[in-house]
Amino acid sequence: MKRIGSLFLMGIIIAFIAAGCSSNQANTKFDKKNAPLPDYVLNSTTKIKETYVMASNYPKVLAQVPCFCGCGTDGHDSNLSCYIDKFDSNMKVEQWDSMSIS
Repeated sequence: MKRIGSLFLMGIIIAFIAAGCSSNQANTKFDKKNAPLPDYVLNSTTKIKETYVMASNYPKVLAQVPCFCGCGTDGHDSNLSCYIDKFDSNMKVEQWDSMSIS
């Protein structure tokens, strides 16, 4: 039953990303309070840039999505960990993670 719930939540997030992402939104909705996107993101595809922006804008949602890429041994406990490595106390991104590009 938990697996069905996880798959359902993942489906909702994928639909949300597909429906809400575009190049213009990625540029206008990125919160400037966060650390700048690293070169490995800026030199990637538009979808990867949009996904990193989405992760910074909706960290609580992405934190509910389990990660299945095997990065649990690296201390990752959710899909959010594949995008953001460190927040400050105000949920500002201090350090990005490159796991989702690897």
